[in-house]
Amino acid sequence: FWFLCLDFLFDLIHKLYLKCNPETLIHLYGGIKSLSPKDLLAPVLYHGYYIRPRINKQLERGFSQVESEDDWYRVLLDVCQFTPDEISVRTVDNLLEVTGRHAQRMDQHGFVSREFARTHILPMGVDPLLVQVSLSHDGILCIQAPRKTEDLEPKINQLKIKVDKKESKS
Repeated sequence: FWFLCLDFLFDLIHKLYLKCNPETLIHLYGGIKSLSPKDLLAPVLYHGYYIRPRINKQLERGFSQVESEDDWYRVLLDVCQFTPDEISVRTVDNLLEVTGRHAQRMDQHGFVSREFARTHILPMGVDPLLVQVSLSHDGILCIQAPRKTEDLEPKINQLKIKVDKKESKS
């Protein structure tokens, strides 16, 4: 009797594995080109319960995006876990430094403290003194600066050589 139950259970698990196996999905959809990541992470029924894919919205948080065009430079950072008082943005020469830190506080899982530091090199033509910072209502920090539109030619400073004349001893 136990042997039949184990055989039935093994057969059921094997069929479930074949349904969830990515290789089987590839054959069903006619090749890899038509298979999207959503198909691989599609919810499945297991023992009558709905199992959600483990895609957590918090995994999408914390992004850093750099956009650069001919006339502007922009850095977007997700800092929704920080208040404006806990964020510091500064430029040092051609470096853009963004830091954030908050002390230990309570959240839904317990106590947490967070800290981050990002440093970006400002590209040629971006004046560090013209950098502007804004924070959106959903916690996206936007740091942008205009680029100089004129051609970036090196500034040449021709120096005159001063010749010291040696005085003759008398």
